[in-house]
Amino acid sequence: MFDVIERLKAEWTDRYVVIDSPAPELARFARATGQVKTVNMNGRCLVEFDQFNNIGWYDIDPSCLKVVPKPLPKPAEPKEKSAKPAAKAAPAKEAAKPAAAKKPSTADILAAARGKAATAKPAGEAKPAAGGKPSTAEILARARGAKAAAAPAEAMIEEPVVEQPAPAPAPAKAAAAKSSSGSLPTTTAEKIAWCRAHDAKG
Repeated sequence: MFDVIERLKAEWTDRYVVIDSPAPELARFARATGQVKTVNMNGRCLVEFDQFNNIGWYDIDPSCLKVVPKPLPKPAEPKEKSAKPAAKAAPAKEAAKPAAAKKPSTADILAAARGKAATAKPAGEAKPAAGGKPSTAEILARARGAKAAAAPAEAMIEEPVVEQPAPAPAPAKAAAAKSSSGSLPTTTAEKIAWCRAHDAKG
């Protein structure tokens, strides 16, 4: 068996072949030329066909193959076809360059916007030509001045003071205090006499 395989390899390897069989499964290779790469252990040729950029090997029985001379190399594609699109693309790029050059830059757009904003302001709010945009120190000074001017006005506004009337003494207690203040004794002798008088009444 191994001798038969080695003999087939020597006979078929690197040969150019075409399909010589009406088998429907081989019809797709009918117009293609293939090259035998080797013979497998089943005694079938492994053929690579030059169609559809296919590099696969197909095992085909040698009885379905016919040896043919080496095919002529395929003519190379003319380079003029690839050069023409490049030539057409060059004028398009050159035409695009002037259009890109006419496009205003970001700085130009900002300058134009600032100019429109300055002309739109009223005359009273126009900034002095020499001063230009106020600095941070000027903005802070204006804010401090506004706060200082507002402080006296806030100080002048005082909250009204509501006076709460003192609670009036009860009428009964006040009358008792007035009536008893004149008759109470002050000295020891008067206190003893007062106690005796009131005890005798009780």
